[in-house]
Amino acid sequence: MLYSLALLVLMDPSIGVQPLQMDALKASVPFNSYTQAYHEAQRTKKPLILILNSGDAKEPAVQFVDLQKTKQRRELLDSYVVAVIDVSTEHGKTVHGLFDNQPLPHVAVTDREQKLQVFRTSRKLQGEDWNLILTRFQKGASTAKLNLDFPDCPFCK
Repeated sequence: MLYSLALLVLMDPSIGVQPLQMDALKASVPFNSYTQAYHEAQRTKKPLILILNSGDAKEPAVQFVDLQKTKQRRELLDSYVVAVIDVSTEHGKTVHGLFDNQPLPHVAVTDREQKLQVFRTSRKLQGEDWNLILTRFQKGASTAKLNLDFPDCPFCK
C-alpha cells in the first residue's frame, strides 16, 4: 500500500496538494499569450497587467521575478492576471501594435472589465513604483489613476 502511494506521488506530484495551493502555484506563473490572459482576466474579473519586452537579451526587460521580490507584492499579484509578452514573436508584434507600439519595455494595466487601460508606462520601474501600481489598481476600478512622476498628487489618484 505504501509502495503504491509512493508511486502515485512520483507520477503525479500534485497528489496531496490542497486545491488552494495548486491555484497559488498557477497564479505565480504569468501568461505568455495576451489572448489567454485577456480571457482569464475577463473570467475572473481581475485587472490585467501586460508587460511587453523586446525579446532581445541586450535590451532592458521587465522580469516577472522582479515583481515577486517581496511578500507584499506576491500577495498583491494574486489580485491580477499577468501576461509577459515577447514582442519579437508574431503574437508579440501583434500585441505590441494593439498597444500603439510603445517604447519597450512597456507596462499596461487594464481595469477588471478589460475595457480601459488605467495605467501605462515605458519608464524604468523601481520597487516602490511596483508597490504603488499593484496597490492602486488591485481592485481593477476603471477610475483609478496614478502618476508616477507625482505619486502623492491628489488629482492623479
